[in-house]
Amino acid sequence: MIEIEDQAPAIRRIVNSELVLHHFGYWPSFHDATISRMTFKVHPSRGASITVVIAACETTDEVEAQGYYKQIKHCDIELQFIGIHEMVFDFDHQPVIFGLDFKVSGPTSGIKCGFASSAGSEVIVAEEVLVLRLTPTNG
Repeated sequence: MIEIEDQAPAIRRIVNSELVLHHFGYWPSFHDATISRMTFKVHPSRGASITVVIAACETTDEVEAQGYYKQIKHCDIELQFIGIHEMVFDFDHQPVIFGLDFKVSGPTSGIKCGFASSAGSEVIVAEEVLVLRLTPTNG
């Protein structure tokens, strides 16, 4: 996993990243988040895109009566990757994310997003990444 501080240049290039930063107060690691939907599209002028909806939350240090860590700030985050240069995915029955890393993939190239997940390691390299929306949920 890449440290959050090392991801800052890439996160600054994500359009509307402030939606996530405002909701959480920081950029989360996405540990234990789940992928609830993926949509692939082809755009004649911009190439392929993928839109991913991630169900995320913040896990606190507080333990609930049932013995689970308390989770707060539940939300669905819709990320769109436009102008895909590379994409590798494996899927399983429950796509749980262990971590989500962003880095600039080169001085004139796009953003590389690495997913460590229950299905293995996934990667998307795209010209542009956008936060389309963040919707608070009840968990």
